Amino acid sequence: MTDIVLEIKKRVSECWTNIFAEVCNAVVYIDRCAIECLHWHTAGKGYLALKDAGAVAVYEFGMYHFRYAEVKDTKKAVVISTSGDPAFYQRTIKMIVAKNTFQKCIVYCSVPCSTIDNMETLPVEEKLDYVKLKRDIKVWMTSGNLPREPAVDVIHVPIFIALLNKNLLVTPPFADLMPPLDATVSKDALVKLNLLAYSFYNLFDSIGAKLDIYSVGKLSDLLAENLEHYTSGVDRRNHLSETPEIGVSLILIDRTLDLCTPTSNNTESFLAKILRTFPHLPHHDNDVAVNMSPVFGTTTIQMINYISFLMVFKEILESCETPGCLASIADTTMDLLISQKEKKLLSTVNQFLNDMTLIKDSPKLRTPTRISGHSLEKVLNKIQSMNSVDSMAADTEKLQCILAIIKASTSQKADQIELLTSLEKLALQNLSVSRESSSILVQLSNIIQTRVHRGLDIENLLALLIYVYALAGTQIRFSTQQERRLEESIAAAIFEDLEMLKKNSSTNTKSAYQRTDNVAAQETSCKIAARILNTLRLIAEQRLTLQDYRFCMLKSSSQEATRHISILEQITKDVFCVDTSRELRDLHKKSSSFIAAGFNLILRGKTKRHPRDNPFILMYIVGGITAEEAKIIQEVISANNDEKPPRMMLAGSRLLKPLDIVEKIFFS
Repeated sequence: MTDIVLEIKKRVSECWTNIFAEVCNAVVYIDRCAIECLHWHTAGKGYLALKDAGAVAVYEFGMYHFRYAEVKDTKKAVVISTSGDPAFYQRTIKMIVAKNTFQKCIVYCSVPCSTIDNMETLPVEEKLDYVKLKRDIKVWMTSGNLPREPAVDVIHVPIFIALLNKNLLVTPPFADLMPPLDATVSKDALVKLNLLAYSFYNLFDSIGAKLDIYSVGKLSDLLAENLEHYTSGVDRRNHLSETPEIGVSLILIDRTLDLCTPTSNNTESFLAKILRTFPHLPHHDNDVAVNMSPVFGTTTIQMINYISFLMVFKEILESCETPGCLASIADTTMDLLISQKEKKLLSTVNQFLNDMTLIKDSPKLRTPTRISGHSLEKVLNKIQSMNSVDSMAADTEKLQCILAIIKASTSQKADQIELLTSLEKLALQNLSVSRESSSILVQLSNIIQTRVHRGLDIENLLALLIYVYALAGTQIRFSTQQERRLEESIAAAIFEDLEMLKKNSSTNTKSAYQRTDNVAAQETSCKIAARILNTLRLIAEQRLTLQDYRFCMLKSSSQEATRHISILEQITKDVFCVDTSRELRDLHKKSSSFIAAGFNLILRGKTKRHPRDNPFILMYIVGGITAEEAKIIQEVISANNDEKPPRMMLAGSRLLKPLDIVEKIFFS
């Protein structure tokens, strides 16, 4: 049987191989989303891959970069972009060409030409026309008095996937996609949905896959409709072909149907703790920057492996602290970060460290009596003192993982995460026992008022409120009195933070908030608090139209405590562990055509298909996925007793942590 994951990897590899073949003796301009895709494809060595392919120089390709310099010793430019905005290319490429005398320019674009756009969302002038763009670039290049007519090409290349491991992928160009809480879908979201649909169509068509499309949620329904439009022609063509099809069930799910899972501080998956502890690599949504100075110090090195986070790429990179990242670690290690708890991982790190001493012919280290992050940190420091930087550099990939685990387990944020986790458990217990008479909002109001003494900030408390309202859903209604008190507490907290901002301002230039008097600041705080409460009520109503997945609290038996159960876990269990004759009422199946339905009726005796009818299932969460969900998927599949269960892969717009949801829901 064809391995779909392997086919996807081959397709991604082909895209980059074709690009690498053209960058020799060229200056490369690459945008942030493409950088992130390349970063994961090359295990954190994006810049090195381009240089090895012969690139003369590499720059970030962005709207607000006005420092594009003249690049000497090359007459060729290669642009790698995920933008579909014609105005973006008009500004950027025109500026680049004006400062150089290129004789050849190749633009690789992940957005297809407007001639295959099936939506009339945009006017003609806002659609990307390859023919017009090619003509414009030629005009700009010709104005530089070239000795002969320049060569220009615009090529579609489907750059949109970053594989985090063999079972997990994200789509960086669509990281900003989040289903709206109301029925309003912006024009920008519609355009991105159409592009995402085409990207999926192009991917699966290229590997010969036959899609069965299912959706849960309003935005996912729209995405499914767009995708079905593209695939319907392929289905008719495939029915006339003798080539065997690869069956794939694509399940699309709105993130907003379950916001309690991504706002939870559950760190059963240690990857979640790492994401909470470390900052992202600049301009990345899925990888983190692990400080490597405890091992390498601030030694001057050429950071060729990590330029993907720099604002402007340089030929000779300056001295700076070298960050580690997750992209460089092996798939098996990423599996451990997703599936293992902290105690198990610390034992693994201890084994890594012992293995390193054996390889380097160093004295074998004594295993600490009690393995902890702090004890392993001491062991690592001892190894570092006994070895040179060069000898340590041989274990760079392993050391990145070791430092990530040690620092995440010893971080000061660990105490805050533990406190927030205990508050979540309190909320869950209160809601499950007291139901309509729950006093959880009163308790949260008090916590907001005393947040400074508890070491909590308003952003993390907003994440906790999202968790509570999403968990309660429409199953539990909070009293007007409790909500009014909560709103007052939020308003007071916002006002206090504004006052603190005024006092602690370190610049002479004051923001609009800092120039606001107390009365106006209080009014603003009240308006913000009211908007937050209205948003929380919308969050509680997201599952109102669902039949099978309306609740996210589960009590298996009278002896067991109530626990939070994600929608993704419920759907996965129903797909894998329930008889296929049972109708999955909330999974809306998109029938590609009446012809396809007729074939199903003749060949199978039924018109309704089940996701498990296909050997491969891809679940894509519009809005992002969490490390905890990746762990749950692994556990559900492992517990399945089928002899030949379908292969499953989890995908989403991006990797999420609680504050990402706060940013997207309240501040975007």
